Amino acid sequence: MFRLHSLFAFQPERRAAQRYAGPLQHARQAAAGFRSESDQQLRERVAALREEARSGVPRPLFSAAAVALISESVRRCHGLVAYDCQLLAGLALADGRLAEMATGEGKTFVALLPACCFALQGLGAHVATVNSYLTQRDFEFARPAFERLGLSIGLLPEKGETVKKRAAYSCDVTYGVGTEFGFDYLRDQLTLRAMGGSEPRFHEVLLGQTRPKPQLVQRGHAFAVIDEADSVLIDEARSPLIISIGGKKPSATPHVYRLADAVAAQLSRGEHFLRDPQTQRLNLTPAGERRALDLLTDDVLASLQRLWPHYVESALQARLQLRRDVQYVVQEGEVVIVDEFTGRLCPDRSWRGGLHQAVEAHAGVEITDENRSEATITRPGYFRLYRRICGMTGTAQEAASELSSSYDLATEVVPLHRPCRRQLAPDRVFATRAAKLAAVVAEITARQRRGQPVLVGTRTIENSEALCAALAPLGLPVRLLNAKQDAEEAHIVERAGEPGTITIATNMAGRGAHIPVAAESLRLGGLHVIGIERHESARIDRQLIGRAARQGQPGSAQFFLSIEDDLLVRHAPTIAARLAALAADPHGELPGGTAAHFRRVQRTVESADRDQRRQLARYDEWLDELKHAL
Repeated sequence: MFRLHSLFAFQPERRAAQRYAGPLQHARQAAAGFRSESDQQLRERVAALREEARSGVPRPLFSAAAVALISESVRRCHGLVAYDCQLLAGLALADGRLAEMATGEGKTFVALLPACCFALQGLGAHVATVNSYLTQRDFEFARPAFERLGLSIGLLPEKGETVKKRAAYSCDVTYGVGTEFGFDYLRDQLTLRAMGGSEPRFHEVLLGQTRPKPQLVQRGHAFAVIDEADSVLIDEARSPLIISIGGKKPSATPHVYRLADAVAAQLSRGEHFLRDPQTQRLNLTPAGERRALDLLTDDVLASLQRLWPHYVESALQARLQLRRDVQYVVQEGEVVIVDEFTGRLCPDRSWRGGLHQAVEAHAGVEITDENRSEATITRPGYFRLYRRICGMTGTAQEAASELSSSYDLATEVVPLHRPCRRQLAPDRVFATRAAKLAAVVAEITARQRRGQPVLVGTRTIENSEALCAALAPLGLPVRLLNAKQDAEEAHIVERAGEPGTITIATNMAGRGAHIPVAAESLRLGGLHVIGIERHESARIDRQLIGRAARQGQPGSAQFFLSIEDDLLVRHAPTIAARLAALAADPHGELPGGTAAHFRRVQRTVESADRDQRRQLARYDEWLDELKHAL
C-alpha cells in the first residue's frame, strides 16, 4: 500500500506521460519505420520537414517526426536507441518547456531532439552548455548525427576570430558555452554602437535599413536549448555578463585600497559597522564614518574616485565576508574568484566597484586597475531575447513557480527509465565542525574498507582541503578535486565509481560527467555520496545526491552537518547559538530532529534570493521600457 506522499510524488511524471502520450507513440512508431530506410531517404524526409516548417503551418506531429529522424540518426552513428523517457523529454523541450531529468538519464542525447526540431525552421538553434569541456564533448557526439541528415552544425569558439564565430552561427545548430553566446551579443552591441545604432537590441531591424551592414557575428535569437537550465536561469541570474576594459594592469592608486584595508582592521562590529540582514553587506555607522574620515590622509584624499566610506565598506567586505579558499583563491600572485555554485575558478571574472581591489589589498597581492563596464546584460535578460527557450536539468521542481513567472517556462518532470533504488539516510548533526569531520572520516573509512566507492561533496575549497588533511594520516587513496579545469574534473569524477575509491570534490565539480559504477562496486551497495554541508539552495543538495544510484543502480547518500556550518552562522546566528546552548555534549552528536532547522533556514534564504531576482527582473523591465520611450 502506497503512503500518501509517495502517491503524490508520482503525479508530475504521470502528467508528463499523459500530455505527450500521442506524440510519443507517433515518434516511437516513426523511428521504428525509419530503420529500414537509407540515409538518402532520411535526408529527403528532413528536406520535406524543412519545407513544411518554412510554409509556416507545420502539422501537429511535426516535432514527433523530427525527433524520430534525429534519434534514428543517433542510433546509426552511435548505436544508441532512445528510451521512451528521452523521446518524451525531447518532445517537451521542442514545446518550449523545461524538462527535469534525473542525473544519468542521457541529457546529452536528449539535447539533439529539440535542436533538430528548431534547426528545421531555418533560423538557427543554439545549444548552450555550462563549460567548454562539455561543449566540445557534446558537439562531437552531435556532429555525425546532424551531418548524416544533411544539417549543418558549428562549434562556437571562445574568444575566437569573428570569421570563425560567424561561420558557427550560420549553421543550423550551434553548440557553445552559454556565457559566450551572451558575450557575443554584447560585442555585437558595441559594434552597432560604434556605427550609431541607438538600440543595439533591435539590430535585426537596423540591418534592414540602407546603412552599411555591420560586421555582426550573431544572426538573431530564435531558439535556445539550455543545459543545466536552473543553474543558468536561477542560480546565476544575479551575475550579469559584462564586457569591460581595464583590469589586469597595475593600479595607479594602490595606496588608496591599502589604507582602506588598514582602516577596516581598526573598526569594531556594532560600534563602527553593522551587517544588513537582507543584503548581507557591511555598512558603516555614523561613528564608523567619523573614524574612517579621521584616518584619511591627504595623499589618499587626492586620489579618490568615489566617497571614502565606500572604499572602507569594500575593505570590510573583503576582510569579513569574502574568505580565501571559499569565495576566492590566490594563484600565482593574483586573486581568482571561485564560482559559488560550481566551485570552479573564474580567472576572467572580477568584482566591481573596487571590491576586487579591496580583496587584493587584504590578500597582499599586486592591486590591479578597476574595470570599466562597456556593455552588460543579465543572463535572464539575454535569454529573454529568444523567441523560444527550453532547457534540461536534474532539479527544477523547487523552482518551477519562478521559472514559470519569470520566463513563461513550464516544467515537465520526465519519468525515470528505471525506478530509483537510492537509499537516503537521515542527516546527522554535530555540535562542532571538528566533531562532524571526525564522524565523516569514520564513515569514509568504514565504507572504503568494504570496498565501496565514496564521493564526498563539499561547499567550499576550504572544506575539501580540511577533509583531505584529516584523511591523510590514514593513508587512504584519496582523489581531491576542487576548482580544476573542466576536462580534469570530468575525468576524475568519471572514476569515482571504482571499488574503494574516495573522491572529494566541491558539490558541482564534474557536473555533466557520467559516473560508471563498476560491477564489484554495485555488489557492495553502489556509489555512496556524502554531503558535509547543506547549500543555500536545496536544489544543489539534490544535484549532489543525484550522483548516486543512477539509472536504477543501487546507491546511497547522507548529509553530515554541524551547528558551526555557514548556513546557520551566516543566515541564522540566533538559531545556531540556541542549538549550541542546548547541546548536551559540546563535542558530540545532536538529535536527528535538529536537521529540520537547517531546512527551514534554507527555505528562508531561498525566499530572499527569489525576492532579489524578482527585483532584478523588474529593473530589467524598467530599463527596457525606458529604452523604448527614448
